[in-house]
Order: sequence, then C-alpha cells, then structure tokens
Amino acid sequence: MTVNTKLTILKISKELFAKNGYEGFSMRILAKESGVGLSSIYHFFSDKDEILKEVFDITNKELGIARVKLPKTNSAEAMLLDRIKFQFQHIEDVVFVLKYYLHFRPEFLKLESGYLPSKGYLHIEEVLEVGVKTHEFNIQPSEIYKEAKVIAHAINGFLLEYYPETPNKDELADVIASIHDFLMRSLTNKEVGMKR
Repeated sequence: MTVNTKLTILKISKELFAKNGYEGFSMRILAKESGVGLSSIYHFFSDKDEILKEVFDITNKELGIARVKLPKTNSAEAMLLDRIKFQFQHIEDVVFVLKYYLHFRPEFLKLESGYLPSKGYLHIEEVLEVGVKTHEFNIQPSEIYKEAKVIAHAINGFLLEYYPETPNKDELADVIASIHDFLMRSLTNKEVGMKR
C-alpha cells in the first residue's frame, strides 16, 4: 500500500463528504468511488470519522497557508473582493470544513459567538481592520469581530448554495460582484457598483 493510495482515499473522502454530508458518506461508498478496496481503506483508517478528521486537519491547514498568500493591499475594498473570490476558488475545501463543523459541532468548544472558531472569521476581520484604519468602512472598531462573523457566514451561505454545481465563469463573476457590492454598501453606507 502506497502513500498515493492514502492520498486518493483522502481526496475522494473530501469530495464525497462535501457533496453528500455525513449520512451520504460511508466506507463502502468511498471504496466504490475511489477504486480502493475496503481492506486497503481499513489498513489506513479504522472508521470514517478518523478519515474525516484527517481530511479536516489537512484542509484547514492548507486553507490557512493559501490565505496567507493572498495579495497584500492597502485597499479594504480590494481585499474584500479577494477574500470572496478566494472562498469560491476553494469552494470544495470550505464546504467540507463547514459541513464538518456542522456534523461534529458537539466536539468543538462552545464559544460566546457559537461553535465556529474565531479563526474562521480572521480573514474577514483583517479586511475590516484595514477598512476602519483607511476610513473606507463606516463601522466602529469594537464591532469588527461581530461584523466579520456576519460577513463570513453570508459568504459561506452562498458557497453552500452553489456547491457542487458551481456557476459558470460569467455567472460566478456576477455572483462575486453582487456579494461584494452588497457588502460594500453595508460597510460604507454608500451606493457602490463594480464595473462588470
């Protein structure tokens, strides 16, 4: 059994769980869809929860690394657009993580703000901090965390709506622009519109 076999198991597990959730994911379905025999899957993992935990850990780490590589800019408006595009570019990974949190919520520490760890909103918090600093956004610094949470959930709602049937290039550009325009209006209290 090779490392490639394990990588195949993890890759197909992510796809299946993101599409079908916990109830639609089983070792037998995984074996069928991956072309890896059940005995080989059990060689690497004792059950589906162990597989999903490993995929979750890897996916979270990879998303964090990719987010760090997002372009640096002094414009909060441009940063927000980049963050929205990023979420759609990594739609399967984000949907997997969201569904994992949803199913395994009791295993996560309950926070004042809910179960999703605060790092889940960090990429949006960074945008809002820049927007307050540059006076692009009309929000109080004390409201940044709360606003970041709402914005992140709003964007993620679109991801859940569209996955696995992601829109074509033109429709996706329109969806991203619409989300961005709406958020900019709410953050600036001004009418805005991207040139499409």
